[in-house]
Amino acid sequence: MPRGVILVDYTDQGRRAIKDSPNRAEASKAEAAKLGVQVKDLFFTPGGPHDAAMVVEAEGPEPIHKLMSSVQSLGNVKMKFIRAFSIEEMRKMV
Repeated sequence: MPRGVILVDYTDQGRRAIKDSPNRAEASKAEAAKLGVQVKDLFFTPGGPHDAAMVVEAEGPEPIHKLMSSVQSLGNVKMKFIRAFSIEEMRKMV
Protein backbone atom coordinates (compact mmCIF):
# COMPACT_ATOMS: atom_id res chain seq x y z
CA MET A 1 0.00 0.00 0.00
CA PRO A 2 1.78 3.19 -1.12
CA ARG A 3 2.27 5.80 1.54
CA GLY A 4 4.02 9.07 1.49
CA VAL A 5 4.00 12.75 2.22
CA ILE A 6 2.30 15.42 0.16
CA LEU A 7 4.14 18.73 0.53
CA VAL A 8 1.82 21.70 0.14
CA ASP A 9 2.73 25.23 -0.94
CA TYR A 10 0.23 28.09 -1.08
CA THR A 11 -0.26 29.93 -4.33
CA ASP A 12 -0.78 33.70 -4.26
CA GLN A 13 -4.53 33.01 -4.26
CA GLY A 14 -4.14 30.64 -1.30
CA ARG A 15 -2.10 33.18 0.66
CA ARG A 16 -4.73 35.88 0.13
CA ALA A 17 -7.34 33.57 1.68
CA ILE A 18 -5.06 32.02 4.33
CA LYS A 19 -7.75 32.33 7.02
CA ASP A 20 -9.74 29.71 5.11
CA SER A 21 -6.84 27.21 5.24
CA PRO A 22 -8.24 25.03 8.05
CA ASN A 23 -11.59 24.72 6.24
CA ARG A 24 -9.84 23.93 2.95
CA ALA A 25 -7.77 21.29 4.75
CA GLU A 26 -10.93 19.64 6.09
CA ALA A 27 -12.42 19.69 2.57
CA SER A 28 -9.23 18.09 1.23
CA LYS A 29 -9.49 15.32 3.81
CA ALA A 30 -13.11 14.69 2.78
CA GLU A 31 -12.11 14.59 -0.90
CA ALA A 32 -9.31 12.17 -0.06
CA ALA A 33 -11.73 9.81 1.67
CA LYS A 34 -14.02 9.84 -1.39
CA LEU A 35 -11.06 8.89 -3.60
CA GLY A 36 -9.82 6.10 -1.33
CA VAL A 37 -6.88 8.00 0.16
CA GLN A 38 -6.37 7.81 3.90
CA VAL A 39 -5.01 11.03 5.38
CA LYS A 40 -3.05 9.79 8.37
CA ASP A 41 -2.02 13.29 9.49
CA LEU A 42 -2.17 16.83 8.20
CA PHE A 43 0.16 19.49 9.56
CA PHE A 44 0.49 23.20 8.89
CA THR A 45 4.14 24.25 8.85
CA PRO A 46 4.28 28.07 8.98
CA GLY A 47 7.79 29.39 8.67
CA GLY A 48 9.03 26.15 7.12
CA PRO A 49 10.11 25.48 3.56
CA HIS A 50 6.52 24.33 2.80
CA ASP A 51 3.19 25.56 4.10
CA ALA A 52 1.71 22.18 5.03
CA ALA A 53 2.32 18.44 4.84
CA MET A 54 -0.11 15.54 4.57
CA VAL A 55 0.81 11.96 5.45
CA VAL A 56 -1.25 9.76 3.14
CA GLU A 57 -1.79 6.11 2.24
CA ALA A 58 -3.73 4.51 -0.62
CA GLU A 59 -4.09 1.21 -2.49
CA GLY A 60 -2.03 2.60 -5.35
CA PRO A 61 -0.56 5.82 -6.66
CA GLU A 62 -3.55 6.72 -8.83
CA PRO A 63 -5.89 7.80 -6.01
CA ILE A 64 -3.14 9.99 -4.54
CA HIS A 65 -2.53 11.70 -7.87
CA LYS A 66 -6.28 12.14 -8.43
CA LEU A 67 -6.51 13.81 -5.02
CA MET A 68 -3.65 16.13 -5.85
CA SER A 69 -5.17 17.05 -9.21
CA SER A 70 -8.56 17.71 -7.65
CA VAL A 71 -7.21 19.90 -4.84
CA GLN A 72 -4.74 21.79 -7.02
CA SER A 73 -7.44 22.56 -9.59
CA LEU A 74 -9.00 24.96 -7.04
CA GLY A 75 -5.94 27.20 -7.36
CA ASN A 76 -5.03 27.64 -3.69
CA VAL A 77 -2.08 25.25 -3.45
CA LYS A 78 0.62 23.42 -5.34
CA MET A 79 1.50 19.90 -4.22
CA LYS A 80 4.38 17.44 -4.47
CA PHE A 81 4.20 13.77 -3.50
CA ILE A 82 7.15 12.01 -1.88
CA ARG A 83 6.91 8.24 -1.51
CA ALA A 84 7.84 7.06 2.00
CA PHE A 85 9.13 3.65 3.02
CA SER A 86 9.16 1.89 6.39
CA ILE A 87 12.37 0.60 7.92
CA GLU A 88 11.52 -2.93 6.80
CA GLU A 89 10.75 -1.80 3.25
CA MET A 90 14.06 0.03 3.15
CA ARG A 91 15.92 -3.06 4.38
CA LYS A 92 14.53 -5.00 1.39
CA MET A 93 15.68 -2.30 -1.04
CA VAL A 94 19.29 -2.03 0.13
